[in-house]
Amino acid sequence: MSDAPTNRTSPPPPSLPENPLDVKQSHVVREFTHELPLTTCRIDPSGQFVFAGAEDFNVYRWNIDGDNKSKTVFSGHNSWVRSMDFSQDGRFLYTGGYDDHIGVWNTADAAPKPVKMVEAHKGWVRWVRVSHDGRYLASCGNDNLVKVWSLPDFALVQQFSGHKRFPYATVFHPDGKRLVSFDLMGIIKEWDLETGKELRSLEVKGMWGFDLKFQADMGGARDMRFSPDGKTLAVAGVTEVTNAFAGVAKPMIHLFDWETAKPGPSFKDDAFKGIAWGVRFHPEKFIIGAGAPQSGAKGMLWFWKPGEEKPFHTVTLTHCARGIDLTPDAKHLAVAQFDGKLKVYRLTAKVEG
Repeated sequence: MSDAPTNRTSPPPPSLPENPLDVKQSHVVREFTHELPLTTCRIDPSGQFVFAGAEDFNVYRWNIDGDNKSKTVFSGHNSWVRSMDFSQDGRFLYTGGYDDHIGVWNTADAAPKPVKMVEAHKGWVRWVRVSHDGRYLASCGNDNLVKVWSLPDFALVQQFSGHKRFPYATVFHPDGKRLVSFDLMGIIKEWDLETGKELRSLEVKGMWGFDLKFQADMGGARDMRFSPDGKTLAVAGVTEVTNAFAGVAKPMIHLFDWETAKPGPSFKDDAFKGIAWGVRFHPEKFIIGAGAPQSGAKGMLWFWKPGEEKPFHTVTLTHCARGIDLTPDAKHLAVAQFDGKLKVYRLTAKVEG
């Protein structure tokens, strides 16, 4: 029997604990495994399914309440998928591939094949993100362009140029009027969606480095999110780069006051050498970050309240984090890892019985 969702208008919710939120008692409730490293993960709008990209170029779907055998394969890209997003109703999955294409998939298919593959950029598609009203999808790639596509027809409605080096991530502002992108050199650009004009350009100082030995730059957002009210932008990446190829740097999550464009508080773990690969705003007013160490050893989850110097809780992972996502109820957190494991944490005490 297929695990494909059959009713997107009123999906049955996953079984939820009665226990209240308590991240200090977070624990793994599901662990899915794959033979190769995972590249990212997302949870669909229903909260029933978790999706992960892998280094075999496929995307996989598991039922969060199921087991490893519930895996469904989405095959069609010719390179890694590092970014995914969903239509508002969860019917469609959009995947950004390093093969220059955006894939469009019907999530209800038992044996998924691409609905279409859109040649979106000349070079890697590094990021895809759907607008809050579901009308548009933004992408950015190695051609230094940021593009906005109409949904579901994928007509190109805006193209933004101005980044001098690869834009790594892009995200819509919750007001629906602006788009933000972040590039390799730590430059943030804000664009007017209606006029196509650049509104402002900001620099995240310290979130980029140059390796003198190898003559290489290292920077770029591994994840970027607006707070629900649109007042704060969070960017996850690196700082204090000393070896670009070995990944010798420190993780950094930087916050911007988006109304004033002034830098807000930043989080940096001085004891952890590596990269911050994920960031999420939790409804309870704290931030969740995920890290991948330079050595390929154990990763980290940080639970941090903006303004405080240190996290109020940490969770050591069995390997490098490659992406995180929250369920709609914000009580479960999915973590994709380099060791091929996709773990789902419940951010409460264990349920007895």
